[in-house]
Order: sequence, then structure tokens, then C-alpha cells
Amino acid sequence: MRRSAVLAAGALVLAGLGWAASGLAGCSPAPGPAALAPGVRRLSATAISVNASGGDRVYDGVGAVLGGGGNARYLMDYPEPERRQILDYLFKPGYGASLQLLKLEIGGGANSSDGAEASIEPVRGRIDCRAGYELSIARQAVALNPYLKLYGLQWSAPGWVRNHTGSGLFTQDDIRYLLDWLGCARQQGLAISYLGGWNESDNGRHGRWFGQLRKALNAAGYRQVKLVAGDSFETWDEVSRPPDRAVAILGTHDVCGYPTGVAGAGTTCTAPKLAIESGRPLWASELGAMDAGAQAGCVVPCAPAMDRATVRGYIDARLTGYLEWPVIDAMPPGLPFENRGLVTADQPWSGHYQVNAMTWAIAQVTQFVWPPWRGNPGGWKYLDSASGFLRGRRADGSYVTLVRSGGGAWSTIIETTTARKAQRADFTVTGGSGGVAGATVHVWASNFDPATDGPSTWFVRQPDIRPAGGKFTVVLRPGWVYSLTTTSGQGRGDTAPPAAAGFPLPYTDRLATSGRAGPADDEPQDLAAQDGSFELRPCRAPVLRSKAPGGGASCTEQTTVATPVFWGGGTAATTVHYPYATIGDASLARYTVSVDVLLTRADTSAGLIGRFGHRGQGRYAGLFDGYEFDVATSGAWRLIRNDHDRSRVRTLAAGLLARPLGTDRWHRLSLALSGPAITASVDRRPVASVEDRSWAAGPAGIEAGAFSDTWPQAEYSNLSILP
Repeated sequence: MRRSAVLAAGALVLAGLGWAASGLAGCSPAPGPAALAPGVRRLSATAISVNASGGDRVYDGVGAVLGGGGNARYLMDYPEPERRQILDYLFKPGYGASLQLLKLEIGGGANSSDGAEASIEPVRGRIDCRAGYELSIARQAVALNPYLKLYGLQWSAPGWVRNHTGSGLFTQDDIRYLLDWLGCARQQGLAISYLGGWNESDNGRHGRWFGQLRKALNAAGYRQVKLVAGDSFETWDEVSRPPDRAVAILGTHDVCGYPTGVAGAGTTCTAPKLAIESGRPLWASELGAMDAGAQAGCVVPCAPAMDRATVRGYIDARLTGYLEWPVIDAMPPGLPFENRGLVTADQPWSGHYQVNAMTWAIAQVTQFVWPPWRGNPGGWKYLDSASGFLRGRRADGSYVTLVRSGGGAWSTIIETTTARKAQRADFTVTGGSGGVAGATVHVWASNFDPATDGPSTWFVRQPDIRPAGGKFTVVLRPGWVYSLTTTSGQGRGDTAPPAAAGFPLPYTDRLATSGRAGPADDEPQDLAAQDGSFELRPCRAPVLRSKAPGGGASCTEQTTVATPVFWGGGTAATTVHYPYATIGDASLARYTVSVDVLLTRADTSAGLIGRFGHRGQGRYAGLFDGYEFDVATSGAWRLIRNDHDRSRVRTLAAGLLARPLGTDRWHRLSLALSGPAITASVDRRPVASVEDRSWAAGPAGIEAGAFSDTWPQAEYSNLSILP
């Protein structure tokens, strides 16, 4: 930078650092602090010496978790071009988050956080590689970024993987299931790079199982798949004893606090000495519970906490891989973990979406360094000597430097997300190849200070820096993240999504097609499974197809047909789990929801949900605020006021129909809600009329077996929600 530019930067500092409002990062190529303008010279300084010929641990990438679970349910239901725009923000290199790792949920047909992911094999030997949407999204992501690395992990599993002890975790049948899932991925042209065992279920005592899994993978032609363990909590249980050599990567969750970065200036990331000295890559294989935003009103810890984790994770614990959870908030309201992820896309009916600050927090890393790939097999390496804390103090911020294999480029990421004052960094660059020490330095920065930031200040290109003799100075504002690089190709997507709108009524759907998703999903449009799996299938039998109310050959079927292995443990007797799915949003208040139901086995039931909201977590996914009308094959029916607090669940009405529903016959169920008045009907005949003022609005839904121990294989057709 010319001397006039140096003086201009200094003048702005003397004028009260007013350049912060425009996002300008003051910089100077001066040979040393003595040559700086007075205002800059008085700032506290950190010396950063970059030897571009150096390098320590290899960088493995930053990515996000697509599953765990149901968070991406609405993505494939989005219209074009909005669906493609969202995918671009997530995966397209040099555009948005430019994710480098993507963890996929290996669906098990049961709730795994904010929904349930369908299994490719709900019944042993009956494989359907089209089940769910995880592999479909992965295909589109890899099409945008062929170097994206995929990672598979289980949360729940179909019931048949249990062994004779009743356990479904770490069994021989489960190894068979993982191989079948890998086969589906291969069939769809996807190469899986990493595979875990079970999400947050490993206590470090399953080394033998991982060894058996390794042998099975090798025998089946999956030698390239690396195993990650233990995907558990921050205790690093997988190294409480020498880990099995089959495990290539040690990955643990929440190693920078929970929620990630909650300690603010005191954020520390941890790994035991045994893990660091193991010689294996260490990953933060899930970081989460951060607010997706950064502007005023975000719930601390906000999106900049992700940058604290990705920078301090290496400084504190030598972590080289990071996965944020979840990748997207594309799901109905009333769920436990809303306002998370890189993009909010919860209105497929309107096409509206919002790119969150989390996208740009991650872009401050992923657009500047890359994992090894064919064009650069050596990848990028961290430079220990150019990584640390500004002024040696956590409160002032932290920085990490990486160099490209061969010394032809370098990048430094600096976060001042908890700093309170402006400061400066004095750089000295040496070594490398191709004149990298004197190469132009490009700067991209995000103002994440909630008092002054906003979307227009996130991930903005700053003036280039031209070092003099390998030296330059950067002025750092508090609450910002900076990426300095000698690479190019960075960019910021810019689209204008449609306006938001409430769920449109009247609504009708035969539940016979996947709508906008087409072959990318096998679930009816906008219907989000919270437990169980609601997938498109041929109607029961040829004789019934012509009599199906929709007049077609396809229906929606609940396909989790045996009690699955639940994420987080527990049995049907000790948890509140049963299949159900919701549709709509919080704007729905006065409406009648109706559906045609066919029960396939005796002693089972199915029904409707109204005014859904505030769902329970984990083992209590079947508890939520709202109303349920359930009818059994025997003719017994119940109208329930559900509640996320189990002690407040109440039966509003119950009875017995004059004739049983029976099996293999279609019946129309309806639930009408108008203010406090609630009416339940079977085959258009009211069976109950009550008043209750507990819940005033919320999505509708369908359910199966709400008050039994079975997971019924019920079928549904002609769903309607009428005002």
C-alpha cells in the first residue's frame, strides 16, 4: 500500500476509528511499528511471523451435519430456483459456506433430534436405496463440489439389528446394516470417506467392534473408508484406553464447551494428552447449539462462536477437523432445536429462506484453506509458530495460520469476537516459493459485533495489502473475524429470496407423490416425520388400489414396522415414542384436518394431530403441546390434550364406535378446531365435541399407534386442511 494510504488509515484511527462503520480494515506495509501513523502505533500489537516453508499438522476441513435429525426435511420440497440457491450457499466453492465435510445420518426410522430419518432397510434384507433424502442431498452437494468428503453416522437403527440381549448398539447385524447403507451410497455414485459407529453412544469400550467393522469393510471393497470414533461427548472416552488401530480419526463432540463457545472470552477447547500424542487426526466431530445469527437479538453464543472454536480448537487441542450441527433449519416450527444452522429454509410453500451469519462465519475459514485433494495431495498445514492468542490473552482474540503444501500460499484467520478494544497485528512473512513472501495479501472480514453489524457487513472484501519486504500491519476491530490470504477465488453469493408467507389454506394432497422433490425424496411434500417414517408406497393390495380414496396406486405408508433402536437408549415402555408427522406452520389456528386411513393389522391404531407445538426432546418425542384423535381397529377412540409435560396430558373424550374399523378398509378421520371448540369425526360422523382452551394454533399432522406399544404399518391418503 502506498504511503498516502498508510496516512489515510492513521487519520481514520485518529478520527475515532470511524472506519469501523464502513468495514475498512486499516493496514500498512511499513517495515516496523516505528513507521506507523501515531494512532496505529499506539494500539496494542501482536507480532505474527509466517514462515511459508513451514507446516505442522494437516488441515482436514470444516463442514456440517446434515442429519440428527430431520433438520433438512423441507429442503427437497423447495421450488426452483430457490432450492439450487440454498444448495449453492452451502456447498458451492467460493460462493458461501463452501463446506468441505458433510456428515450424513444413516437413518433408522426413529426420532434423532428434530425429526426422524427413514431407513434404507426397515426389514432385514428388504433394501430401498431411495428411502429418505440424505443421499439425494449428498448427490447434489457433490455435484457442486466434487471434493466434498462425506461421513456416515447412525443415531437410531431398525429393530432387526438388535442381538439376543436386546441391544441394538455395536452388534454384528449392525455391521451388516452399515455395509448395506454403503452399498446404497455406492449405487448412487457417492464415495463415503468416513464412517462412525453410533452418535453419542460410545463409551470407549467398543474397540473390538470397530476392528470387526474394519475387516468387514476391507472384505467388501471399502478400504478407502476411514473409521471415526467415538462421536461421543467431550470426555474423549475413545482414548480412556489405547484405541483400536482400526480407528483412523479420533472425533469427539462439544470439545469447546456446550453450547460451543458459551464461555465467551474464556472459550477453551480440550483434548487429552493421550489423544494429542496418538498421532491420529483429532476432530471436533460435532459442534452445536449456537444461534444461527450474529446481529442484535441473537441468543449467546451466536454464530461467531464457530470461529472461536475453529481457531482455538487447533491452538488448544490440535484439532484439524470441525463439523457444525446442523447444516440447515428446514423443518416445521415447535421443535427443540430451531434457529440453528447456516440457512433457515422453513417455508417451501413460499420459497422464502434466510442466509444466516453462520454461513459467513464458516466461510471465513473454508474459502481460504482446503483439505488434501487430487490437485494438491499435500493439502494445507497448520503453522504452530504463527498461531496463538492476540497479545497472549484469550480475551483479546486468537489467530491461526496455515500454509499450502509446497509453500506457494498462506492464509491467516483472526478472530476478535470477544475483544473490547482495537488492536493491531504486525506481520512478517518469510520462506515459501514463487515470491510468496511479497505476494499481494487479500483480506475478507466480517463485522460480528451485535451492536453494529448486519448481513451487509458479513464476509466483505477489504482493500488488498502489498507487503514491503514481507512486512505489513493490520488494524483489528473488536467483534470481527478476518481472513488474510495470498490465494484468490473467494466470493459472496447475493440472491433475493421471495417474501415469507404463512402456510396456504385450503390444502389438499392425495399423499401419492413427492411433489416438487420428484425422485429426490420418497416422502409426500411438506409432511415432516417426527418419529417413524412416512413414505410413498404402493397401496396394500391390487384389490384395494382401485378402491383407494385417491383413485391411484400410491399411498403414504408408515414404514418403521418394528420398534426401532432409539437414539439415546430406552425401550417402548420407558420412553414416549410412536410414529407421527406434522405439516403446516404456527399461522394455522381455526381449521379442520382430515385424512383417509387404512390399518393393516389388528390391535393397532392411527389418527390425527391438531395445533402441534413445543415438542419434547430425546426420549419424549411423543410429548408435545397439541391435540390428538386416535382410533383403533377395535373401534376404541380417544381425544387427547397432549402436553410436552407428561404430567399434564389429559383425555378429553373417549368411546367405542358402533362398528370396529377393522383392517384393510379405508376410513375417513377428521379433527375440527375452531377457537375452544373441538370436534372429532369418523367417516364424517361426529363422535366427540368438547371445549378446551389449552392450545390456540399450530401445525396439523397424522399419527400411528399413539396409545399402543406397536409401530403400525398404517396407510394414508387424501390429507386435507380446510379453513
